[in-house]
Parts: sequence; structure tokens; C-alpha cells
Amino acid sequence: MARLNGFRERLSEERVVPVETDRGPYVVRLVEGAPVVHYALCPHRGGPLEDAYEIERLLVCAWHRSAFRIADGRAVYGPACADLPVVPARFDGPDLVVDWTEGPADATGG
Repeated sequence: MARLNGFRERLSEERVVPVETDRGPYVVRLVEGAPVVHYALCPHRGGPLEDAYEIERLLVCAWHRSAFRIADGRAVYGPACADLPVVPARFDGPDLVVDWTEGPADATGG
């Protein structure tokens, strides 16, 4: 588990915040007031998901329009044949707590 101090305020000011980890690049974004932590590169061709846009609880890659469910990273449309790694995260006061030990969210469920 990791605590990112002061991230709640930072996410209120910035749309997407990149985070370098020992697992590679991730981004943190605020979706309907909740933090979402996901891998920074599209599994299809490595497009930067900092530039992705959100539509109806989907994250859409700007490069080739692969779409992933924001909640769990499941690929639902486009050329991506792999799911997007999403890591459980929550706010604890002003800090963001990311559960790296749990790993990416299971994208196989409904």
C-alpha cells in the first residue's frame, strides 16, 4: 500500500496526474469525485492515456479509440485485445491511498 500525500487537492486542480512506480507509469484521475489509478499506456499500441477522454464511464484512447471500463479496466471496444490495469485506490483525508499489493483490478467480472 502507498500513501500519496496531498493528492486530493492536486487532483482537484489537475485533470490527470502521472505517477511513476516500480510497475511502470500510471496515471491518477478524478472520476465523479472518486480517484481512479490506471496504467498510463494503452495496451493496444502504447498510446498515452493521459490524453484519453471519458464517455459514459468508459475511458477512450485518443489514438485508436479502444475503450475500457473505468471501474475495472475491462476492454469493451476497439482494437485493444487486453484489459487496462486498474489499481484500487481511495482518499484518506487529503491523501490518496493506493493498494499496489492487491494489484490491478480483476477485469474478468461482469
